[in-house]
Amino acid sequence: MKKDNIWLIGLFIVFVGSVFLTFYKGFPYKLGLDVSGGTTLTYQADLSNIKGSEVKDVLNGVKDLIERRINFLGVAETSINYTNSGRIIVEIPNIKDPDEAKKIIGETPLLEFRVPIQSTSTQGVVQGASSSPVVFAPTRLTGRFLKQAQVEFDNNISEPYIGIVFDAEGAKLFEEMTKIYVGKQIAIYLDGQPISAPTVREEISGGKAQISGRFTPEEAKILAQRLSQGALPVPLVAISESVINPTLGEKFLDFAVKGGIYGVILVMIFMLLYYRGLGVVSIIALVFYLFFNLAVYKLIGVVLSLSAIAGLILSVGMAVDANILVFERTREEIKRGLKIKDAIEVGFQRAWTSIRDSNITTIISTTIVYFTTTSFVKGFALTLGLGVLISMLTAYYMSRILIIKTSVIWERWQKLI
Repeated sequence: MKKDNIWLIGLFIVFVGSVFLTFYKGFPYKLGLDVSGGTTLTYQADLSNIKGSEVKDVLNGVKDLIERRINFLGVAETSINYTNSGRIIVEIPNIKDPDEAKKIIGETPLLEFRVPIQSTSTQGVVQGASSSPVVFAPTRLTGRFLKQAQVEFDNNISEPYIGIVFDAEGAKLFEEMTKIYVGKQIAIYLDGQPISAPTVREEISGGKAQISGRFTPEEAKILAQRLSQGALPVPLVAISESVINPTLGEKFLDFAVKGGIYGVILVMIFMLLYYRGLGVVSIIALVFYLFFNLAVYKLIGVVLSLSAIAGLILSVGMAVDANILVFERTREEIKRGLKIKDAIEVGFQRAWTSIRDSNITTIISTTIVYFTTTSFVKGFALTLGLGVLISMLTAYYMSRILIIKTSVIWERWQKLI
């Protein structure tokens, strides 16, 4: 009993802290794009030249690169997600006009090194040193292997060029390429356009190369800067864009919050009318559950989108379900002739296995959904999973102790059971 008293004191302190954190404006909630307003850009990455084992690393590289580019705009809380098929979804809050963001993402240079092939196709044709055109095909060596890029000057002709350094894997690929194509041209493409096609005189080791293309000093500086910030590892094609007005987002949020409040009130009324005194216990536990949930969202940085709010509202019903199981098992034990205090203990023990197992299976399902879907569904899965976990803890540490502690009251007014 002493242990239960300590738990109750601890839960009360947690409740007070949760209420304070929930209403503390100095630490605001993170709002999703559908609530705060903003822009969603959807791209498709061309993975045709990427090995299956490298797809995840390439997409992670694209994600990091776009994030750095968007952060250049001073935009916080940007969400970037991708699927294994190469679909990339960029959500940028508080941006009304997506053109600037699209421009920044689109201007990221795609650097490619292509090799000559025998082909009748006109794609990738570059005028070589001779009068006959040379056809070049893409290789694995792209800007994703780039480690460094800086402006350098050729003293002989007083023209700037870009000196680049590859990482270990890129250096190996470049060395193999120059070894195979000694005496032939290797074309350097930037954003799908050939900028130079030098002839390989000898095998080049060390992972260093030069990009020359009659740049002005300013052009060379900008290009080197962009390459240093991150060369796009694969081409991106813009598929769609959508803009959510902040006013519309606020209206959606208002509807969701009102719906949630009405739903919680109806649940409380039902529990009070049907379970009477025990319903009071469930209401207290439900209030604790809601504030603790909202406090956790702030602490771990859960993004409150409309789907996340839907997950929270659904978890409220599942939290009440645990109390219903306990109450029904308690009623059954009372009908069998047990005293109320003993009936509560036995009823909880009988119900706990079902509560635990059903909640664990739900948590497993939401975990799988969270790690295998896009951001819109992730918000729903995260809040539902957290809600179920917190409801399980609330049922065990809050409802159980409250019911036991108030068992004397229920014995005096047995009709309330």
